[in-house]
Amino acid sequence: MRKKFTIIVCLLAAFLACNKVAAQQANARQGKSSEARIAGEKREVEVTGRMTWHPENRQTLWYTRPAEEWMTSALPIGNGMLGACIMGGVKTDEIQFNEKTLWRGHVGGIVPHEEYGSYLNFGYLNIYDMDGALTGVSNYHRYLNLENACAGVGYEANGVTYSREYFASYPHHVIALRYTASKGGCLNKRIALRSACGALAGYELLSGNVVRGFFSGRALRTGTMKDELFGCAMRVEAKGAKVSVSDADGITIEGADELTVYLSAATNFSPKNDEYVAGNLRDVMRRVKRFVDAGAKAGYSDVRDAHIKDYQSLYERCKLNISEQDNDLPTPELIRRFGERPEENLLLEELYFGYARYLMIASSRGIDLPSNLQGIWNNSNSPAWNADIHSNINVQMNYWLAEATNLSELHLPFLNYIHREACVRPWWRRNAKEIAGQEHGWTLTTENNIYGSGSSWMQNYTIAGAWFCMHLWQHYTYTLDTEYLRKTALPAMRSCCEYWMERLVKAPDGTYECPEEYSPEHGPKSENATAHAQQLVWSLFHNTLQAYREYEKRTGKSLVNSKTRKFLSQLEQVFESLDAGLETEEVNGELLLREWKYTSQNDVPTYNSHRHLSHLIALYPGNQIAQETSPTIFQAAINSLNRRGYEGTGWSIAWKINCHARAKDGNRCERLIERALKMQTDTGFSENGGIYENLWCAHPPFQIDGNFGVAAGMSEMLLQSHHGILELLPALPEKWASGSVSGLRGVGNFDVSVSWEEGRMKTSTIMSACGEQAIVRYNGLSTDYMIKDERGNAVPATIRNADELAFPTEAGSRYYIERRHK
Repeated sequence: MRKKFTIIVCLLAAFLACNKVAAQQANARQGKSSEARIAGEKREVEVTGRMTWHPENRQTLWYTRPAEEWMTSALPIGNGMLGACIMGGVKTDEIQFNEKTLWRGHVGGIVPHEEYGSYLNFGYLNIYDMDGALTGVSNYHRYLNLENACAGVGYEANGVTYSREYFASYPHHVIALRYTASKGGCLNKRIALRSACGALAGYELLSGNVVRGFFSGRALRTGTMKDELFGCAMRVEAKGAKVSVSDADGITIEGADELTVYLSAATNFSPKNDEYVAGNLRDVMRRVKRFVDAGAKAGYSDVRDAHIKDYQSLYERCKLNISEQDNDLPTPELIRRFGERPEENLLLEELYFGYARYLMIASSRGIDLPSNLQGIWNNSNSPAWNADIHSNINVQMNYWLAEATNLSELHLPFLNYIHREACVRPWWRRNAKEIAGQEHGWTLTTENNIYGSGSSWMQNYTIAGAWFCMHLWQHYTYTLDTEYLRKTALPAMRSCCEYWMERLVKAPDGTYECPEEYSPEHGPKSENATAHAQQLVWSLFHNTLQAYREYEKRTGKSLVNSKTRKFLSQLEQVFESLDAGLETEEVNGELLLREWKYTSQNDVPTYNSHRHLSHLIALYPGNQIAQETSPTIFQAAINSLNRRGYEGTGWSIAWKINCHARAKDGNRCERLIERALKMQTDTGFSENGGIYENLWCAHPPFQIDGNFGVAAGMSEMLLQSHHGILELLPALPEKWASGSVSGLRGVGNFDVSVSWEEGRMKTSTIMSACGEQAIVRYNGLSTDYMIKDERGNAVPATIRNADELAFPTEAGSRYYIERRHK
């Protein structure tokens, strides 16, 4: 084994050395090293303070200076798989780009942390200004419009107004950008492609003013598997220009009236076989060239229109409005003022909610792979935590907002990935034998790549599969899609149950316990019956049993044959004796939920401060703990939550917001949101949380789960439905005195919109997609409000109690809740 590891390390070192040599050769061929080129050509002209530009709509991030640092300032665009970060420099416009499937690493199996791999930076498109007379600019602005998913840059220089626009199109699978000027013949540019993996760029003149650029190469994969192949192509059209190409300078454009660029990138990653690759380099290049040529044939305006129509079909479904504030402050200034007077700058919270949904649309479409720790954006070949698929909260948090904020289909890349790796590809099933010595089911590790491989670091976190299955079930409860339940969810859930039924051990108290687990990333390791593991297995067994009953109830068909009947019988027996992970402990007169069954909180010094809330997973995102069903345990959980305070990493604060929302404490949620949205400039590792000026969540460094988690918490403050009841405004904070939200989704496939004034609900609209009975809860609902149908007729409702009404619905119909006039 030692000899094998040494060989692998040597191969990796050789690969990196070859890549370095290739990169140096490429730079020499272009006349300069990368460092010299950046030092010489990224010198910016002076940007003056005069500013007359303001965004055309409120849902816009905007800035008065070019980005200075990728992590803190770059503006991301993406189509779900292909992403780019816009720096917006005047003399050098750097567009750094990624493609979701470009990885290096090991295929299948559990390997040392150093071997399983990392997500890679694809490359750069650099556009250099060649106008030596350009010495200063005014009215500079850089922006990201969340309403149409277009970024832009504009400025004035020497009496000319210059404009740029950038977007990533899902329908055409290209990054498109256009340069224009108020005066003809003013665009003098040099354009160069650069691979971040050592590939050499080439260029060919297709016609007088149309040029193609391209590069291709391979990313190392260890073991005996074939390497992954990658390719990039761009098409440049320079209207009215003189165009030339050379290896040294790339593409030189003189006197253009307008400049349009289409860029696409791809790999030969394929989830359809055990090696995860298919086809050759010619296939990859043929594909990316086809994308850019099709974009050019359609034309910029049509590509843009298709992009906006496609994007808005998702983004416009759900909107939050809690502020009437004009967006007349650059975003960094808005963040600063929010930190000083949050109640006067609630626009930032509104923007952050929309931005999270924007990021999800931009990072979770296309191929069946989940967004990683950085979504799809990464400018390093050794990114923080490998920009991998982390399974002990991070990838799950990436999808907390999917169902609740009406982006259900964007959950599917994660869910289909789970089904594929658990039921189709062999690696996770082999993990069950390698990690636990078991014959049945599947499991994975904390750190995972896209090739079915995981890191041996923290490999005892075998509970990850049960947490993944929570997502499989959740998607069904929101959509009621029985075909999805049968084909995708249930096979993986059943197999995971088989793993845990084999793995559980009988405790002296007669209960079944998860052996040798731990409470991520906290406390004693390898201890039986941590609350975290027990709560997750309880949820897995409960949901799986319910799933079989639900399928038969809705379809009239049974999935139970003799083998399944035996499985369900065994599952029910084990479930009845399963330790549910809800033990309590009194500490200094206060009842707390135990994190460890056999270790006291008093023996773990970090109990009151740790960033993970692992033992509260049954409160959120689970639904096992609730005031209505278990008030004593609920209070113990809240006492434990309160002890963790307001500090933490970005994602930790997000988890706390969701838990306090379940506790119906809107004011605590708001204080945590304020903490989450404080300005952060630190890019090194710390646990300070906050956001960068581009609104990316800071762990620090950048980690995107906090963006998604905070937005999920905001939705949870406005609608909760995890127990099948549409509870309106359950955790409304005092600072959100008046406002509205449209298009939230509830369990049972309901769309819910709510408006409120002075902290009291004014109206609500409920659209029933499946014709389920609606049960609605709000304080004083039965006495202070009435329900009408689309024709204005009163809807007969059953009063369950003073705060709850139940009424039948028809599929596709809307129902209106209005305040009674007294």
